[in-house]
Amino acid sequence: AGVAVPPRRALRDGSPTAARRAAKLACRARADGAETPEPGKAKPARSSASANVQNDAIALLSGMKENPFSVGTYHSKRATHRVNELGDIIGEDEAPENILQQPGWDDAGKLRFCVATVAAELSVSEAEVSAKLQQLFQLAPGIERRVGEIKIADLVRMVASLPDVVAAFVRLREILPGADLGKIVESRPSVLLEDLDALGKRVRELKEETPKLNWDAILTDFPQIFEIRDMAANARELAKKFPNGDVTVMLGRQPTLLLAMQSGEDMIAYDHGSLRQVKATIEGDRTHDGW
Repeated sequence: AGVAVPPRRALRDGSPTAARRAAKLACRARADGAETPEPGKAKPARSSASANVQNDAIALLSGMKENPFSVGTYHSKRATHRVNELGDIIGEDEAPENILQQPGWDDAGKLRFCVATVAAELSVSEAEVSAKLQQLFQLAPGIERRVGEIKIADLVRMVASLPDVVAAFVRLREILPGADLGKIVESRPSVLLEDLDALGKRVRELKEETPKLNWDAILTDFPQIFEIRDMAANARELAKKFPNGDVTVMLGRQPTLLLAMQSGEDMIAYDHGSLRQVKATIEGDRTHDGW
C-alpha cells in the first residue's frame, strides 16, 4: 500500500461509541489533571481548535500513563484525503487517480519480478534471463512496455525458445505481409506461441471469404479476432443471420462482429460450463463426465 502525507492516527476500535468514550475520558483527564505525562516524556501535542475532537482525544490518551486504548498510525493508499459533501471518504472506484502506486511496483520493479519468476521457472540464473529478455525486447519492443500485464507463462515460453520466436516473426510476416507485427505482438504476445501453420490457414480462408477487406490492417487494430477458431465460418454465419446485408460492408465498419458469431465448438465457456456440459444439462444429465 502507498503512504499518504500526512498520516492519520486512529484508535483500533474505530466505532463512534469508542470515539465518544475517548473524548469523554479526555475531557475528564483535563479536569483531573490526569493528562500529565510521565516524567521524562514530553507533553502530547494539542491540535488546533478546528481539528476533530477525536484527534484531540487520541492525542491526550496516547500520553496518559494508564491508557486502555491502542493508538497507531494509519497510512492511506490515497494520495490526498478526499470526502464528498456528506463527509464520506471518496473511494478508489470514484477517484482512481487519487490512489498511490504501490511502492516498488514501477516499470523497473515489474521487470525485476518478471526476471526472478522466469529464472525460477526455468531453473537458470537471473543474469541469463535478463540477457535473454533483452534479446526478446529487441525483437518485440512492445512486450517490454507490457511487462507486469502479460502472462508470465507466455514470457517463460518465449525466453526458453528465442529461436522459435524469431521464426514466428518470419512466419507471421508471410501470413500478414501488410500488418504492423509490432502492434499485434504488443496487444497479443501469445500469437508468437500459436500454431502458425494453422493460423495461416485460418487467415487465408478468411481473406478468401471476404476478399475486398484489408485483413492485414484489420487484424493489426483488432488482434482479438485471432481468438476465433474458424474466422471464415463466422463470416459465413454472419451472412446467414443478415441475408439482406452486405457482409463486407458490415465487417468493414465493425470487424468485431465476427466475435459475436461464435457458436458450436467455438462457444466461449462461461459459468455454466463448456459446450459439452451445456448440452448435457439441456438433456437433463447433471452427472455428465464433463463436470
